Amino acid sequence: MIVDASSDDFHSESLLVGGLAKALCHINRTEKELSANGEKVNGRVLTIAACLEGASQYMNFMNVFFSAQKKGVIIDVCMLDKDSGLLQQGCDITGGIYLKVPQAAGLVQYLLMVFLPDVSLREKLNLPTALPADYRAACFCHRNLIEIGYVCSVCLSVFCTFSPICSTCESTFKLPDTLTMMAKKKKQRLG
Repeated sequence: MIVDASSDDFHSESLLVGGLAKALCHINRTEKELSANGEKVNGRVLTIAACLEGASQYMNFMNVFFSAQKKGVIIDVCMLDKDSGLLQQGCDITGGIYLKVPQAAGLVQYLLMVFLPDVSLREKLNLPTALPADYRAACFCHRNLIEIGYVCSVCLSVFCTFSPICSTCESTFKLPDTLTMMAKKKKQRLG
């Protein structure tokens, strides 16, 4: 298959969420194999990322994070360039560590001292303090982070503006009473 990079239909998206999902599948398979022998696996995933704009794959990331949480898998993130609120949420959800490396020259030291120790040893170490996670959701219409929005009660899609029809699952909704009352008052003032 040949893809023309200059065409408008070509979109470049991060493959990180697919890698995380594959890592969870591998951990799940290993747990099943070892549970037959009576052994237990404590799965952890370390993600090293330079830059991530994952608003277009928000739901995929959230599915991976909640699946990891359910399986007890910790996701750690080592960011090299820009901060990622989405990966920070994932670390917070799974109980992992999110660290933005201040200097690339110290990367190996951070990997060895922060991410290598076992989870049980982390509470005894003096690790960098974690910043609170940014839990703003990305709207499905524009992929922008929003603080207040409208949520579809059927598929839980988040939107920045009200729409009577959900663009994700095509469910229909009645206008809220306050919006219909405001529209009637505006019509009365104009007419």
